[in-house]
Amino acid sequence: QVMELLADLQREYTMGLVLITHDLGVVADVADRIAVMYAGRIVETAPVKQLYAAPAHPYTRGLLDSIPRVDQKGHELDAIKGLPPSLLAIPPGCAFHPRCPMARPVCRKDEPPLYTVSEERASACHFWKEMFDAR
Repeated sequence: QVMELLADLQREYTMGLVLITHDLGVVADVADRIAVMYAGRIVETAPVKQLYAAPAHPYTRGLLDSIPRVDQKGHELDAIKGLPPSLLAIPPGCAFHPRCPMARPVCRKDEPPLYTVSEERASACHFWKEMFDAR
C-alpha cells in the first residue's frame, strides 16, 4: 500500500523519488534506475530491467538471488555468506571481497573504480565482464 501511495504521488506531482531499501524485489515496479550500494559506496548502477536481467556486480547478484520467488516455494533462500564490514574498519581493496565468490588477490589490494559497462551502466567490480559471461 505504501509503494502504491508513493507511485500515485510521483505521478500526481511529476516528481522523482529516491527509495532506500535492502529489498530489490520492492523496487522492481517503482524504479527506473537502481544504484546498489555496499559499505557506503555505489557498486553498480543500471536501468532496472538491465540490472535484473544481468547484474554486473557479485553483491547485486547476491541480493537478487536472495529474493523469495513463487516458483521456488519451500526451497531454502540463498543468502550472501559472511557479515558486512564495520564501516569503521572497511577492508582494503574491494569492501565486498571477504564475502565475494569471485574474489581474487587484486580484489584484496585494489579498490575497483566504477567501470563503465555501457552508456547507462556502471560496476565497481574488477571482473564485471566475467559476471556477464557466467550468465
